Amino acid sequence: MVMEGYSVVSEAVVQRVFWVDWFHHTPHINLTLHPVNDTFSPLSPIYQESLGIIGSVPAGVLILTLLVLLLYLLTRCCDNKPRKPGSITCLKVMLVLFAVFTLGALGVSVWGNEEVHEGVTRSVLSLNNINSMVHSLSNQTKLFDETIRRNLQPQLNLFKETIQRESIKNATVEMFIIESLHYMQGNISEVLLINVEDINAMMSGAEMGGMVRLLGVGELARWVATLGITGILMMIVLVVMIGVARHSRCTLITFSVLGLLAMILCWGLTSVYLVASVALSDWCMDPNPFLEDQLSKLVSRDVAAYYLRCDPTRPSPFTRYLTHAQQAANLVLASLNKVTRIADIYYERKEVSNDTIHPRLDHLGAFVNQSQRSLGGVAALLECQSLHHHYRTALTATCQQAMSGVVYLLLSAAGSGLLFTILVWITSHTWIYLNHKRGSSRSSSSQPSGKNIQAVRVWLNTPPSHPAAIVAEPGTSEERDPFLPGRGSRGGTLTSLGAPGYSRPRHSHTPPQTPPFPGTLNGRVYHSDGMGSMGGGSGSAPTTYNQ
Repeated sequence: MVMEGYSVVSEAVVQRVFWVDWFHHTPHINLTLHPVNDTFSPLSPIYQESLGIIGSVPAGVLILTLLVLLLYLLTRCCDNKPRKPGSITCLKVMLVLFAVFTLGALGVSVWGNEEVHEGVTRSVLSLNNINSMVHSLSNQTKLFDETIRRNLQPQLNLFKETIQRESIKNATVEMFIIESLHYMQGNISEVLLINVEDINAMMSGAEMGGMVRLLGVGELARWVATLGITGILMMIVLVVMIGVARHSRCTLITFSVLGLLAMILCWGLTSVYLVASVALSDWCMDPNPFLEDQLSKLVSRDVAAYYLRCDPTRPSPFTRYLTHAQQAANLVLASLNKVTRIADIYYERKEVSNDTIHPRLDHLGAFVNQSQRSLGGVAALLECQSLHHHYRTALTATCQQAMSGVVYLLLSAAGSGLLFTILVWITSHTWIYLNHKRGSSRSSSSQPSGKNIQAVRVWLNTPPSHPAAIVAEPGTSEERDPFLPGRGSRGGTLTSLGAPGYSRPRHSHTPPQTPPFPGTLNGRVYHSDGMGSMGGGSGSAPTTYNQ
């Protein structure tokens, strides 16, 4: 992966792909064509306007393409010129070639889709780790609170009851122990618990489990939808290849309609991916300001900046609360140690019962130590290093792998839109060729052959210049001679000679001359007594026609 440029979000250096700088320098202008701020701010109407203008560029290309295609189709509908038979081969080769190119462009979208999916999946995993840390902090503070409220405070009350029950003669020592107990209870309830609860309240809004799950489900739906759209577009490309292979005019017309819809879809996706590329590049250049604004709705701005930047020169916003809680825990432990030393001197240790002063002091000491360990765990979870590490991991996955995938999807959509435009244009030109070629073939096949014409001439035994030997041109509407036999008669028709559907046109009302030899003519017997079968013929022998 080629890297270029760096974005410093903390003391660590985060690399970004070179596409970020390239798309970030895309001009951001408003409707008056004046430049506007290119800082990522999706809630700003001015920034939204600039992105809308950028996204309208592919839409404008689509509209212009549709107009040009419409004008072309209008001109082709009025064109009835005959085509050369060899032209269709060139068009078929071009269709197959551009169809292969289109499949390749769509294949790039599969690669880009996987890149985006892997990048977003890594980001979601890092966000899950951050959410787990926040959840662990919440559990740790709850555990600390339960330890104090359920264990330490009840043990202090029991110890106080034990002191009052086992009174000693030295009232000063007994009063000191009771005052120490009150002091420990005050530090625990008014300082220790309050500060820890304040820390928990500061981080309670930082849990993002629902948002992370929604992001994961949305990415999965996007991944599946992109694969489905790509598969549909590939099947549309296969339609044109099937039409070329079968030489099917209907299939090519079907592709012209489907290809037009695919072209509109591809250019629409180009607009979406172009806007996403520019917006993502703007965010990757400096992601902290936008995230601080959004996280300030959940936690304080100081807390958001502390974890996003993790600047070692800036103090932690939890330092004051942790310091007060730690001081209170140390004071409780110090007071407990003093009470333990006094109890060892003035109270007799009884090993039999646990309901005495020394076992109570041992329990108190164990719970105070446990509280200090829980407080240390809370302080460790509040450190910014581990959480910021996961944040940088999510940032790197988004600004490198996911950004590259979006660019690949953009290139694939733009290339596919252009190639679908070419395919629709060539296909609309090709099925017109197919129509003319088949029409000309039918016309040529319906022409009578020279052998049939010669057979007619020989059969009639008439010279070619005689009107009776002229054969009607196919497709003419000239009236048939009523003196000739019908097409359904048995003899003398062109059908019986191998030229179906043709008869001599009527050029004269005079019937054709009768041949000078006896025999059959059109199925009728010629008699020498003058009773020929030719209607209206005389009984005298006809004159001989000299060839």
